[in-house]
Amino acid sequence: MESVKWDQIITPNRGWFNLDLKGVWSYRDLIKLLIRRDVVSQYKQTVLGPLYFMLTPIIGTMINMLIFGKIAKLSTDGVPQFLFYFSGNLFWTYFVNCLGAGKSVFQSNAHLFSKVYFPRLCVPVSQNISALFKLTIQFVIFIIFYIYFFTKGSQIKPSYGIILIPILLFQCSLLGLGTGLLMSSFTTQYRDLNFVYEFIARFWMYISPVVYPLSVIPEKWHYIMSFNPMVGIIETARQLIFGYSSLDFIYIINGMITTTILVAIGLLIFNQVEKTFIDTI
Repeated sequence: MESVKWDQIITPNRGWFNLDLKGVWSYRDLIKLLIRRDVVSQYKQTVLGPLYFMLTPIIGTMINMLIFGKIAKLSTDGVPQFLFYFSGNLFWTYFVNCLGAGKSVFQSNAHLFSKVYFPRLCVPVSQNISALFKLTIQFVIFIIFYIYFFTKGSQIKPSYGIILIPILLFQCSLLGLGTGLLMSSFTTQYRDLNFVYEFIARFWMYISPVVYPLSVIPEKWHYIMSFNPMVGIIETARQLIFGYSSLDFIYIINGMITTTILVAIGLLIFNQVEKTFIDTI
């Protein structure tokens, strides 16, 4: 009798470093369906539709201009305030969306995970890609305003290195994914940690140069702050887009080190928790 050769064997007895990334790739059609579901659900039964994503960053930028530009009078290193705050919001919002996707992967999809098997990592990956759709719309709006200020004679000096922006967004995605998965792995058993998430996100924003340039912080703190990956990401983006920042190459390296550590730890712990999370959630 011939032995049966299975295409795929599902087992919970995977090692720490068996992340089944090959399985994620084999389920790429499912990822496409999840992306479509996420994008469509954003517009279903809405009045504004895609216009909402255009207005949100503009309104947020104007609020930041009022609070941090007019009232707090924080410097923007000579960059027009509107563009300065808009650019910071773009990267920060995408990071937070990726972070939220990873943080809620178990609790938001428990009904789906309990019924059918597929690599659990497919869900946060699809949500990260879905967030790119919204980000693309907002980037188009930013480019329109950027061209307007540039033609009006604003002292901004775009660099050819601006083509590296996708790499910065990829780092944002990885950072949000890794940190989110790490949080999600703990919140499956300790629900009250969900309340801590809001404080962590808010604190993280204020230690990142989203609404202020790194130059307003005493230089002695720059090296320590650089281990926050969002410092290197946002300052690099402003250097490429505007030609102004307090960037040092070592800040980029430190941020990449932190990102790598968080992604590695997040994936490893997620890999272990996903085996039994359905019994505790």
